[in-house]
This record gives sequence, C-alpha cells and structure tokens, in this order.
Amino acid sequence: MLLVHSPLLTPATWDALRTPLEAAGWRVVVLNLRPLIESPSFHAAVCAAAATVTSGAPTVVVGHSRAGAYLPGIADAVGSDRLDVVFLDARLPHPGTSWIGSLTPERATWLREMVVSGRLPRWDTWFPGASLADVLTDPEQRRRVLHDIPELPWQVVSEVLPAPREAWHSARHIYLRLSAAYQSTAEQAEERGYRVWSMDAHHLAMVTHPAEVTDLLLSALRP
Repeated sequence: MLLVHSPLLTPATWDALRTPLEAAGWRVVVLNLRPLIESPSFHAAVCAAAATVTSGAPTVVVGHSRAGAYLPGIADAVGSDRLDVVFLDARLPHPGTSWIGSLTPERATWLREMVVSGRLPRWDTWFPGASLADVLTDPEQRRRVLHDIPELPWQVVSEVLPAPREAWHSARHIYLRLSAAYQSTAEQAEERGYRVWSMDAHHLAMVTHPAEVTDLLLSALRP
C-alpha cells in the first residue's frame, strides 16, 4: 500500500496510520513529496518517485487532501494490473487544468492574495490560530505533524495536469470522506462512479483516530 500525503504537509501525516495498517498485514510505503516541490514539473516528479519508491507494484494507493489531483498520474506510473485508488478526504482529479484553475473565482482570488514572493505560506497559517489546536489537541503530535511543512512554490499551484492513461481508467476508485467539509466532494465522487464511504471526524482523522480510519479503509477495500 502506497500512501501519498498532501503537498501542503509532510509524510508525518501518515505516521499514526502505519501501525494499524501493518498490524493488519499490509506492507506500507510512504511517498515523500517534500523534496520534490522545487521540481520544474511537480507532477512529473511525483509520478517518477512513485514508480521507484516500492520494490513491486502496489495494489492500493491512498492520497490525502491535495494529493488527490496526482493520483491518476501515480496510478499510471506504478502500472499495477489490479489497483485500488483511494481518495482520503481528498480533492478529485482535474486533468487539463491547474490547481488554481480548478477553484471557484472567489477561492482562487483568496489563494492568490496569500502568495508572498512566489510561494504560498505554510498551510497551518491559513486558518484561525485555534482551529488546528482544536483538531490536533496533543501538543507533541501537533508539533510532529506540522514540523517542516513547506511554503509551496506557486509553480505547483499553477501547473496544468495531464490526462490520465489506461492504468487509472482500469483501477477501482474509492472515496473516503472524513470531514463535513468534503461532503460535496464525496457527492461528486459518487456521481463519477466512485465507491464512497464516510465517517464523521475531521480532515486529519488518520492522525488522531488511526484505528477507526484503518477500519474504514479496509472495509472499503473489500470486494
């Protein structure tokens, strides 16, 4: 199982989930996007890294949040004959357009107005000060998850993503909603034919409730 974190965060978002997944018998590999953000094409770098990070083709790829847009390319890069692609409270693919181009005009303006010297500020500064503390209530856990999260280059946000190829189209697509904020995205996923499962938690539930998220994920992966 290949886990892909949001480019706004780091692999630390998966630390808590690894233990119950491995206890359930899964071999887990985490793709680290953090060193790739300065690449001329972030999408190409992500796909190349996914193709080489495991010793064999994974049977499951899980992407969280903004990693969702890169899952079609990752699916094609790993080239598995039988693949489940799981969107964990994630954005849906938007081939043929960029991250910024996929947003509503109001949201795109909001994002552009945050840019400083060609970079987005750290994700944890986008919200009122108490909001993440309310979600990640353990100070040490919060420190680990938020440590070294990037100021994302604007080129990542403005890169137009290519159309997916055969492996993506032949994969099984699954959407796991963790938070109410992604309800409309889950509904869109269902309209696209994804299998949709839900739990009433929050966007970083795999950090704070790893056992419950593991149960949800493994239930969704059953035939």
